[in-house]
Amino acid sequence: MRKKIFFMAIIFVFSTIFSFSYGAIDQTYVERILKENSDFIAFIDYGVTNFAPDKKEELFNIYQKHFNGEIAYLQGDYKRAFDSVYDSQKDMVALYEKILTDYYLEDSKNILDNIAPEIIKSKDAAARQYLTLGYRDRTLARTHYTVGEASHPKLYSYKLYKYVDAINMARRAKRYGFIAIYTGQPHAIKFKIYNQLFKSENENGSLFFKRFVDKNEQDFIKELDKTYEDYEKEFSAEGNQAANASTDKSQQEKVIKEIPFEGKVERSVRFRKEQRVARYLLNGEFDKAEPIIRGYVDNYNFKLITATLKTLSSLDHTGEEARQRLNYESLLKHHNDNYMLFNGKSMLESVQGDAKVIDSLSSAKKNNVVEDDVKTIETQGEKKEDKPAENSSVNK
Repeated sequence: MRKKIFFMAIIFVFSTIFSFSYGAIDQTYVERILKENSDFIAFIDYGVTNFAPDKKEELFNIYQKHFNGEIAYLQGDYKRAFDSVYDSQKDMVALYEKILTDYYLEDSKNILDNIAPEIIKSKDAAARQYLTLGYRDRTLARTHYTVGEASHPKLYSYKLYKYVDAINMARRAKRYGFIAIYTGQPHAIKFKIYNQLFKSENENGSLFFKRFVDKNEQDFIKELDKTYEDYEKEFSAEGNQAANASTDKSQQEKVIKEIPFEGKVERSVRFRKEQRVARYLLNGEFDKAEPIIRGYVDNYNFKLITATLKTLSSLDHTGEEARQRLNYESLLKHHNDNYMLFNGKSMLESVQGDAKVIDSLSSAKKNNVVEDDVKTIETQGEKKEDKPAENSSVNK
């Protein structure tokens, strides 16, 4: 009786293992890991495109395996789809580790270390706090990387999740560093930064604060003292002048269409808010101006830091200041990456068209081999056909 129970238990254990190993790889599971793997590839594409274009071939090999996993899923071969995704993640772990350590962890530390002297010199409490938060997040990024690296070697998906967290923390550390750069600037530089911000917005079609852009202090105050009635007359005159600048009627219609439509009530509200913002900026009350500006400038934080880096890179420095000045222009690519924007054409998009269906190629080769074998057999059969014997002695 005991032997019977023992053998039944063994059979039950083996059947459970067998059903688990094959039952787990079903359509729903493979569909989920394919979506997960696609997100991993799209995420690392930003790092490869912005910092490591020499890793294009490695990214292509990873996508090639994922692509064939998608094909196997469509064919209903879920086991082969799972194997393709698993192989893709194995290669992706190595690429993530390289990009994370050489660019995100290393660059975030270098950026924070390079801006630290300027922040400390400014004696601005808020800027120092932002710098502290940047160092904190950089440490968290390192911690996530260590946890992922120390995990089981075969748990590729878990490693990738931890590396994604590490990259996001490194990006946030750099963002805090860039905010610290802006916050630590004196009143005169911040005024120039906002001028650059509004100038960029006006070039993209915005009317807000256009009449104050690039004005010297005297003209700025003169514009500030205008009444709405004076502004309305000038606004109408400018529109008529722009429309009548060309004698060509079609050109006039084109100019009129390019002028943004704005109702009178909306224009009067904008005028009053421009007056308030101008006074705040002139008095150095930038925190009071910010809520109003956010209503007219989308993605305010990103554009403010962009204007900060462009303004600081355009300032003239001589002597010791020029030697110690940061290369703010080079920080723009990090700033774009922080908001998951490409600095050029996506590497993933450039290699997607080169992906091949490996299974189809293998099948074609096998079919060619089979056809060659059939032809060989047929030829050999033809050689072995019986022919009538010619024996002269018998015929005689």
